[in-house]
Amino acid sequence: MDRPVPPLRSILLLAGSLLSASTPAMAASFDCQKASTPVEHAICASPELSELDSTLGAHYSRAIAKLAPDQRDALRTGQRTWLKARNACAAEPDKLAACLQPLLSQRVIEVGTLTQPDTAALDATIASIPYHPAEAAQGLRRYPSSELAAAWRVYLHRFEPASGVTQEEAEASRQQALKALADDDFARSVFSDIENDQSVSRDRVELTLLRMMIERAQYAFFADQRAYVHCFVFSRQGEAAYDAFGSLYGSTRDTFAPICAPQGNLFEQGPWKQLSSSFDEAVSAASGNAGTIRFASYADWHLMALRATVSPRDFLKAPAAKADDPEQNVRDWTDDKSWPKKQRQQALAAVEPARQVTSTWLQHERGLSTSEAQQAAREIVRQWMSQRLDFISENSGAG
Repeated sequence: MDRPVPPLRSILLLAGSLLSASTPAMAASFDCQKASTPVEHAICASPELSELDSTLGAHYSRAIAKLAPDQRDALRTGQRTWLKARNACAAEPDKLAACLQPLLSQRVIEVGTLTQPDTAALDATIASIPYHPAEAAQGLRRYPSSELAAAWRVYLHRFEPASGVTQEEAEASRQQALKALADDDFARSVFSDIENDQSVSRDRVELTLLRMMIERAQYAFFADQRAYVHCFVFSRQGEAAYDAFGSLYGSTRDTFAPICAPQGNLFEQGPWKQLSSSFDEAVSAASGNAGTIRFASYADWHLMALRATVSPRDFLKAPAAKADDPEQNVRDWTDDKSWPKKQRQQALAAVEPARQVTSTWLQHERGLSTSEAQQAAREIVRQWMSQRLDFISENSGAG
């Protein structure tokens, strides 16, 4: 099914959210900073379980808002019963994740079908892929006409050999997904260019096809619509996934790149909010001169924030020998019209605090050593600033 063209207001709302790194990004349906039980800690520690729990929370909120009073009461009663079963998983600490995953998947189906009967079961099947690939493959076969299910069968063959998806089945599924692009000349031509580029890995090719099918499926960034369940591909497939899901079209289509929100609350920290707000006015002004290609930049910024929280060790790689110094670039900035001096000073004042909170977060939430966290934090802040400085410079003629 083709995705309907969203109204302009939706495009603008989403674009605005991408201008800032402070996208709401709870790793689960609750604040992981306040996790206090073994079950809550296990959910927060696993991107896959976090995504399932977040999906369940989204379904539950929608159902509570839409159901009649007696149905709401029944849902709340059922949720309390389910929470007792979930919390009982703590009795076997060494099997905690294995216990939680099927409970979460089943509950996603039960609650999701109250508001999204046509998609909840498929989404729960997709979310179970990291834990039970063979069972997921069986579940996906129950959707023979779904281009999205077909793309996920291709994924299973490529990345999950234990799924049992054969080469023959994967190729038939691949052709089914490609056929779905026949009505979208632009997307098909973009995919063909990537597929025929010998420098592009096969992993990235297959993930790009998956990305395009996710775009076509009725998922949306906004919480009151179908929630993303594919976020595990970033932690499991790394570089190829980041390459496949980033800016691709150089147009408004990049607004809807299916990039998951950053894990955890790093970019909700005060210093990051201050740093982000100091750039807002200059970025907004430059956006007016950037044309539709600005949406590619927004997607890249969003992807970088996700990567910083999911794959922070990627930022331990040494930067290029001539890597720019964004702090010095801010000090050297002379055009007050494109970026007022007061805001530049605010940005400079926020840099070191942003590094510090990032380093602390990476140690506590991702297990990096002190030296690793400090190194990664410096690079995360550097790249975050450089992306926006380049954008402002290129689209305002300043710098």
